[in-house]
Amino acid sequence: MTRPPQAAPRRVDVAVAILLSQGRVWIQPRRTRDSLMGCWEFPGGKLKRGEPARDGLRREVREELGLDLAGTHLELCGRAHHSYPEQTVDIRFFLCRLPTTPSLSRGRWVDLSRLSTFRFPPANASIVRKLGEMTKNT
Repeated sequence: MTRPPQAAPRRVDVAVAILLSQGRVWIQPRRTRDSLMGCWEFPGGKLKRGEPARDGLRREVREELGLDLAGTHLELCGRAHHSYPEQTVDIRFFLCRLPTTPSLSRGRWVDLSRLSTFRFPPANASIVRKLGEMTKNT
């Protein structure tokens, strides 16, 4: 007896902001009640179909944090592709250097050198490592 082919996990395009200010990066606890609950994350989220990554990221950061990144340079600094059981994510990470440290809620500013002490989703491993290396090179 042959098994019916399994449907491929759905693909989700995501844009994430690495908000940097005075040697610190903004992280926030995940809101979801899934296997990644208890992890920390960077702000951002799912892109709408056909939405340019930078536009979607600005929208997501405005919705999540009330922070307007209009006119702020967003530098693509990494990309990750990760398969979870329920979906495959394609993440674009954008570095955003802020001239001042905004007061934000539902998260914290963390020294780059301490970032690796926080638990992040597996899809964020490469960018967390890269950010940790930034502190060694400065």
